[in-house]
Amino acid sequence: MTTIFENLPVDAESLPKVEDINFKSIEKKYLRVTLIASGIFWFVLILGYLAIAHFSDMEKTPFNYLIGSGGVFLLGTFNFIMTILGFKKKKYALRQRDILYTKGLLWHVRTSIPFNRIQHAELKQGPLERMYGLHSLKVYTAGGQTSDLVIPGLLEETALAIKDFILGKTAADGDDTES
Repeated sequence: MTTIFENLPVDAESLPKVEDINFKSIEKKYLRVTLIASGIFWFVLILGYLAIAHFSDMEKTPFNYLIGSGGVFLLGTFNFIMTILGFKKKKYALRQRDILYTKGLLWHVRTSIPFNRIQHAELKQGPLERMYGLHSLKVYTAGGQTSDLVIPGLLEETALAIKDFILGKTAADGDDTES
């Protein structure tokens, strides 16, 4: 008996529409966490510039201090604006067979990970996230030491529920393949 190889075309119009997916936004409190962390970074960067300028051989005029720290300040302001505008794009969705996460203002990234590829999921919480009661869900697939997907800005109940759902799906998929 000979096997005939077939690779039939799929009509693109019959595929599910991304617009039909019910994406959920991450918690608005996470924007504050991101802005505080970013503010600390830029403040330290300006202080570092001022310290380097003060202890270097550069001519110590107010204009020289203003130019360097002003440039860093403008870059920081641009970063704040991009962070605020990009925050609205951070969304996630759970479907029957996969989890999706979308982000990006200038470069749009949509990551989809099928549950049957997930090896491990964990919750992460930094000091600022802890202050606001938020968690990040990290999802790992086979073959890597770093997470393949991170969904930040989730309330603890939501993060735990999604993690349990994912691990339940991966366990169920594993049970199906063994029978």
